[in-house]
Amino acid sequence: MPEAAAAPETTVTYRPTGARIVAIVAGSALLAVGAALWASLSAEVRATFSWWQVVTLLLFLTASLSVLHGIARTRVRADETGLEIVNGYRSHAVEWAQIVAIGLPRGAPWAVIDTADGSVIAAMALQSSDGPRARAAVLALRRRVDAHGAPDPET
Repeated sequence: MPEAAAAPETTVTYRPTGARIVAIVAGSALLAVGAALWASLSAEVRATFSWWQVVTLLLFLTASLSVLHGIARTRVRADETGLEIVNGYRSHAVEWAQIVAIGLPRGAPWAVIDTADGSVIAAMALQSSDGPRARAAVLALRRRVDAHGAPDPET
């Protein structure tokens, strides 16, 4: 009797809940308050702003929204080949064979991934502030690492 084929691994994406909510609310509030303040200024007061002052305000708004967007886009994607870790605007691709350990240390803000080459990658998508949800995600990723035969950290 032939062996049953193993179920194909699914692709799973983990994203932080609290950080995404904060980024969306803060970005929306920043836009709303900025627009309301600008609209509440009289035409005479708005006319006193120089071109450089307006550009500076718009650059500050753009920079603030870019930081919030970077926070909101953090994720860890696990598929059959390994992990894709996106922290802000920086990405890391790590094959399963390169992952030694995944942990969420007590008191740490997010999970860390130890690799076979000795580097440690922060996984900002798995934030300790998400509580049981983050711990469950770390455990699920540990199971996948174990299933793919993590290298021995002593060698």
